Amino acid sequence: MDFGLGFGKGPKETMAEEVTAIAKAEGLEEEEREMQPEFEGLALENGMNRKEKRKALKKMKRKQIRKEVAMKEREEVEAWLNDPEEQKRISLMEHEEAERSARERKEFEEREKAWLEAMEMQRKKKMEEEEEEEEEEQRRKALDEESRKQQVETANEVDESDEWEYEEGPAEIIWQGNEIIFKKKRVRVSKKNSHLEDSSIKEDVDRPTSNPLAPEFETFSEYRNSLMSGQQLIESVAEQVPNFGTELDKAHCPFHLKTGACRFGQRCSRVHFYPDKSCTLLIKNMYSGPGLAWEQDEGLEVC
Repeated sequence: MDFGLGFGKGPKETMAEEVTAIAKAEGLEEEEREMQPEFEGLALENGMNRKEKRKALKKMKRKQIRKEVAMKEREEVEAWLNDPEEQKRISLMEHEEAERSARERKEFEEREKAWLEAMEMQRKKKMEEEEEEEEEEQRRKALDEESRKQQVETANEVDESDEWEYEEGPAEIIWQGNEIIFKKKRVRVSKKNSHLEDSSIKEDVDRPTSNPLAPEFETFSEYRNSLMSGQQLIESVAEQVPNFGTELDKAHCPFHLKTGACRFGQRCSRVHFYPDKSCTLLIKNMYSGPGLAWEQDEGLEVC
């Protein structure tokens, strides 16, 4: 007798457990007795011993138990599905799920429609603003053009009334790498003053500007009549020398002819023309000072 079965339990519970255990044992014994002939036949055919026969018998029991459990579960599921209350509950859940899905889709479509409308309104507003800006720009350009025309007309009227005219002013020197650009500005001057300046220039055109002699000297007339002007001298030499003023002419300095100055000065191996009147300001050591870079000097050589 097993004394551990009734420890901590009442007599009725202990008795019920004993009855259940006995029933299970009897059921297993009945199953073993039912399956015994089959296994004995298999054992005889396959030549199994007692241990292998018991092992195969237990395996078949487990298989039979699993089959019965699966059949029982299938019957329970079929009964559960065939229950009208359960079918009603399932149909109600499906209906609620369909309503929820339809409601979410409708909300999504409404939000998408509102977003598209907002984007369309924003695009139209932006196009209207761009059109307004373009119209404003055209209007401003038209006003500027009209005001410019009025200024030109007014300036023309003033010029005609006050006798003004435009002349070339002082040149502006612009350095771009090794290139030198001369940009001249137009200056408005009076016609009367320009006529006076022209007359003064015509009067003094033959007067030397470099170390001039005073008119009261006796040698001034001889100096004026005897010396040939620089332009005439250059023209006469150009007629006599082929390739004059180019690099092929090894006798005359082309750089001095173009600029009126040479960085070699008196050390240059070529001939320099020194006219009695010059528009170039010559400075001593102009090309040997620290202020001029070699690149600019080389650029001037190429000119």
